Amino acid sequence: MGFDLIHSYMNLEGNWIRGSFHGHCSENSRCASVPLAESVRRYNDIGAGFVTLTDHDLVTDLTVMREMYPGLAILEGFEYSSRENVLFAGPRVNPLYNLTLEEALHKARDLLTVVCHPRPHADGKDYWTRQMLEELGVWPDGIEVYNGHYGTKTALTVGRCPLYSAFWDELLTAGHRLYGYANDDFHDPEDFSNAFNMVLVKETTPEAVVNAAKAGQCYASTGLLLNTVKEQAGHIVVETDTPCTGTFVGPEGKVLSIGEGTSFEYTAAEEPYVRFEGNGESGLIFLQPMWAN
Repeated sequence: MGFDLIHSYMNLEGNWIRGSFHGHCSENSRCASVPLAESVRRYNDIGAGFVTLTDHDLVTDLTVMREMYPGLAILEGFEYSSRENVLFAGPRVNPLYNLTLEEALHKARDLLTVVCHPRPHADGKDYWTRQMLEELGVWPDGIEVYNGHYGTKTALTVGRCPLYSAFWDELLTAGHRLYGYANDDFHDPEDFSNAFNMVLVKETTPEAVVNAAKAGQCYASTGLLLNTVKEQAGHIVVETDTPCTGTFVGPEGKVLSIGEGTSFEYTAAEEPYVRFEGNGESGLIFLQPMWAN
């Protein structure tokens, strides 16, 4: 017999728009090679609904870009970089990077905050750990489950890790309700459009994008898209746009159900949480978790 789940895909209304919450420009991030105007133009040209600039410990002025692309929701932001990194994004963002990370997170309740590339080191050393996040005293909205900058051929060659779903499951298993995001972390042409979020909004504005992303009305992707997701009395139905290997995942990363195709179903059996991920020729997809009520 099924039971109700708590999740962010109830009563979905609006339009899915695509975009990234993590990117840099060569004017303000020495690690980036592409100028601001070119990077925003690239997103506009592929039909993205939103884009975010998160230069290191600096809020890039986006006034001119907003005037040039009034139909594109352009979010301000920064990447907190004086210790293990966290993204801050919103319609307007203050220089919270001048504070300690703990203080910045406390003052950023209306912003989207995301732990970025939590396990990037090629030498296998930890970057963010569960204990380190727990000791912050305030939790970000979620973590990057995939980082496109670390998923390029160049990055993979030197041992970078772009996928953090195992760490996500560790945090979820410990009872922390965090969402998963995918960003291309745009630095160079090779990074462009490698990973993105689909966010459900009623209007294409920075405010609507941030509110939806903070509420988990979004999913993470590297190309595979969602057609539908439904849940009733613990019975979950997911349909993707193209064939993939679809997996329902539970605590400790346990595989609850796995199948092939475009339609997948699972009835929850009182697991603390269930999430869906898919892997197909067009890419990966990660839906937000559904939690036991």
